[in-house]
Amino acid sequence: MQLKNIAIVGPGGNVGSAIIAALLKTTQFHLTAIIRPTSTYSSPSSQVITLTADFNDPLSLVTALHNQDALVCCVPGGATAFPPQKLLIDAAIAAKVKLFFADEFVSDILSPHFEIFPTAVVGEKAKIRMYLEEKAAKGEIAWTALNGGPFFDMWLMAGPAGFSIPTHRATIYGSGNNLACWTPLPVIALAVTNMLSNPLPIVNRGILICSVKGVTQNAILAALEAEMGETFEVEYVDVKKIREEAHAALARGEYKTATRGLTINAQYNEEESAANFWGKVENELVDVNPVTVREAVREAMANWDKR
Repeated sequence: MQLKNIAIVGPGGNVGSAIIAALLKTTQFHLTAIIRPTSTYSSPSSQVITLTADFNDPLSLVTALHNQDALVCCVPGGATAFPPQKLLIDAAIAAKVKLFFADEFVSDILSPHFEIFPTAVVGEKAKIRMYLEEKAAKGEIAWTALNGGPFFDMWLMAGPAGFSIPTHRATIYGSGNNLACWTPLPVIALAVTNMLSNPLPIVNRGILICSVKGVTQNAILAALEAEMGETFEVEYVDVKKIREEAHAALARGEYKTATRGLTINAQYNEEESAANFWGKVENELVDVNPVTVREAVREAMANWDKR
């Protein structure tokens, strides 16, 4: 399977823009960003063609996808509801797209720990994968997906990793020793590029990667203090209490509050975390070379303001 013409849905988000930036570093692809009529997306390069489509109209989507070899879906988590994704998949099939790159980019979606997350926030990724598997079994389209855990750089610099670099403060959940698999967003984008360049080994399967070895909160804290030459003020938080509060919020229908607590619990609660999926990782398959926590921290701090 050779892929030349690549369409991207959701090109303006964090994932979509990172993938386009990575794809632009190679000359082997022709890129098309497919956007809604109301989108304010601006192409970063003359090498990225922009097409407008009505995402509620199958014919409009089929027209936009004409002559595309692969479709990379990068819409935000909650937008990956099954009905619109099914419409997109069916349009890709009708347009004879060879490969559908599913919008996952999270952790192991087949883990029971992922099932508890509200679909209103994270989408219906497992159901979408099942549909793709059904279509692939019939020979209608090939598919793939990539997951590398939380984006290391975004979680450290602007997310729930628990560290405030400007104020030298850290929030450690539980013991701080729970192992987790995290991957910086630029590495995710590089892996996607490598998968599209050499699709045969990754066709009709989801790929798990992790590009940082030995991720724990305590390891990140030690790396930050070593890199900055500063001692952080540390607050320890009961992660089990956060879990209880998250489940209570879930029962009340407060999905965003619940998701934050469930995410912290999934990453840091040693008693019921599925954050460490290193045994399933296939870094070599997509040419990803793991680095140490300190190397990942150094790179995240150096590149954050250059985005």
